[in-house]
Amino acid sequence: MQITNESNLPEPLYQAIVAQQQQHSVGEADISCTQLIDAPLIAWLWRNYGDQVVEDAADRLWVLYGSIAHSILEGYAGLGHHVETEAIATVDGMRVSGHLDLLVMPDGTIQDYKFTSAWTVGEAKKNGKPEWERQLNVYRYLLEQDARLSFSPVKRLEIVAMLRDWGPRHAQDGLKPVEVISVPLWEQERVEAYLRERVRLHQAAFAKEIPPQCSPEERWATPTTHAIVRPGRKTAVKVFQDEAEATAWQQQYPADGVEVRPGENKRCLNYCPFGKQKLCPYVAG
Repeated sequence: MQITNESNLPEPLYQAIVAQQQQHSVGEADISCTQLIDAPLIAWLWRNYGDQVVEDAADRLWVLYGSIAHSILEGYAGLGHHVETEAIATVDGMRVSGHLDLLVMPDGTIQDYKFTSAWTVGEAKKNGKPEWERQLNVYRYLLEQDARLSFSPVKRLEIVAMLRDWGPRHAQDGLKPVEVISVPLWEQERVEAYLRERVRLHQAAFAKEIPPQCSPEERWATPTTHAIVRPGRKTAVKVFQDEAEATAWQQQYPADGVEVRPGENKRCLNYCPFGKQKLCPYVAG
């Protein structure tokens, strides 16, 4: 990846972002936990087109802020706390690595620190967040399988979410500036089955000239909707995903109009560097 400074950030900030990116590596492993639980196409793109990606330093500020938080933890972790521990295990011939933010011993707690938004945390508290659950359970497996390490069995998984945009208005929703969210512990058989399936998918992707497209969930896809709009009203009266339902409504209320709101792949358009820079074979140039 090439990192530019089109936003003209102060030089120390820019250099810190460049250094942070250079340190981000799978090391002796074949794939990281983060890559493993993500779409196989993304890992394939990094392997084949990663050196063509260009990002501005300002777009990576949140990543740097997260690293700053980890550095503070490392300086103030207490006795028996292990910070930034690397664990590696081989799953069906693929070496998988994970970097654990904080392992609290001797009670066997893995904590992963997230510098994230109040909206994300609110949704996670209400509905859970599958990617956090997958990540921490894979971390647990790697930690317990790595023969170089000698930790007690993991008994608890937690996300420590630091809300970067917290304000008094969020307190009304029951959110605190820092939320500790418990993550379910999977049975060993479930973790192993999940890992083997992910490894199979990534191995298959590496063997293909072009892997399959990311799933709708991985693309953060939103469906096309049909909004009922009414003269003099700023918001839609109703929103339908089914065109026939919108047509039936308009037949009943002829004065109303139907506004088609096309669906989009939010990650591809706004967040994935390969999508934004048209390096992905599934994004039109």
